Amino acid sequence: MGLDENDLNILNVLQTNGRLSYRQISERIRISVPTVSSKIGNLERIGIISGYHARLDPERMGEFSAMVTVKARPSELPVVIRHFKSDDQVRQVFLLTGGRLLLICTYVDVRALNEFASKLALIPEILDYDVANVIGVAKELHRAVVASGASPTAKCANCGIEIRGGALRLKKGSLVHHLCSEGCLAAFRGRLGKL
Repeated sequence: MGLDENDLNILNVLQTNGRLSYRQISERIRISVPTVSSKIGNLERIGIISGYHARLDPERMGEFSAMVTVKARPSELPVVIRHFKSDDQVRQVFLLTGGRLLLICTYVDVRALNEFASKLALIPEILDYDVANVIGVAKELHRAVVASGASPTAKCANCGIEIRGGALRLKKGSLVHHLCSEGCLAAFRGRLGKL
């Protein structure tokens, strides 16, 4: 399971401007509108396209960001992560090697950041943490790099496990389903037959 040149072109166009219509995308990369529609549907289904959103500038909104690194025992990271899941000011949580987390947080005032830092000190599973205010942004790109040679993953349409590389494909109309094994392929065909 790989991305062809049209997939990569579509992803490049969408990453630059996610508001374009299928027709506008089709005109830019010179393929048919139905092909664009089908390919985008498949890219959404396998999770490569995970959503569409406006990219807001927090500094222009009067907010500021902080990068927070947290150190914990690797076995206790799930417990620590739970503390941040419902906190809207914690915008992203990255798991790093060595039992560390990188949090990207955005605040409307310094008081909110100070309260957050005080809460960090009260979480017993946290061994150490560091808070650094972002004072400027020199470069900020999307994390995904659209380039040939990427090895996308997909979830098996039958059992849900993640597949890397050699997925079986079942095309039903304009939809392409990825399956991890002949057993899952047979079971999925059976489920489709009952619909």
